[in-house]
Amino acid sequence: MTFFSRIFAARQARPLDVAAFAKAYASAAQARFPGAEVKIEQAATAAGVKVHWTMPGGMQVNQFLGNAYAAYQRAPADIDAIIAAHLDAAPTGEEADPAARRAHILPLVKTTMWLATSLKQLDAAGIEDKAAFITEPLTDELLVAFVEDKPEAMSYVAPGELEALELTPEALMPLALENLRRQLPALTVEGQNGRYGVRADGNYDASFVFLAQEWRDRVDIDGEPVLALPARDELLVCGSKDGDSVRALRDMAARIMAQSPYGLSAQLFTWQDGKLAVFTG
Repeated sequence: MTFFSRIFAARQARPLDVAAFAKAYASAAQARFPGAEVKIEQAATAAGVKVHWTMPGGMQVNQFLGNAYAAYQRAPADIDAIIAAHLDAAPTGEEADPAARRAHILPLVKTTMWLATSLKQLDAAGIEDKAAFITEPLTDELLVAFVEDKPEAMSYVAPGELEALELTPEALMPLALENLRRQLPALTVEGQNGRYGVRADGNYDASFVFLAQEWRDRVDIDGEPVLALPARDELLVCGSKDGDSVRALRDMAARIMAQSPYGLSAQLFTWQDGKLAVFTG
């Protein structure tokens, strides 16, 4: 079994899909808040699935399950503790100050198909204001969205929030990258013989493609970095002059892309003139 196969196989077990996990989460919320009306709102992606409830006093509470589900996938046996911890962090209705909120804004790699599907869902729901996301193009099939990484969930930064965050659109990407850069000390690299997996927290692994030059010296590869972003929680790399590893990486990227609930792209990429470009070698 190749290295890429081994590291992927070790991450395949996911006993509950996101729909079943959402039901378990909603049941726990109902048990904790007996007087609340708890509902589940499904979405096109796991990150968009939401559990929301109304407290007897009228306060609305919304929790997106992306972070909780990702934590569960890494440790299925800890489901009760994971759900309890996220319910402990349920919003109280008090907003953090703008500086504190800005410190938690991060870049998230998504697909153009995700954006199109999300906008169609808003249209189907009769929501006239479609400005729910701020995105920047990355490749023909990928883009970067911006999220506020809260303890209980990640929420997408919308254009209407920029004023409250005291941000301009131009400042968003530099800020998100600087916040991501602070997580570099926790980044791990697995692999050998020119084939590596770059690991973060399971949510922003693919986002570290933006900081490739800052972890480049931690991988021993032949040539320029060839990168695969097959899923949100996968970032794989080999060298452009290592033909065998490039072929293995291409095969593994297609496999992960097809099987992951967070699939991104089966293509391979390199950085060229500051832009992510498809690698055709």
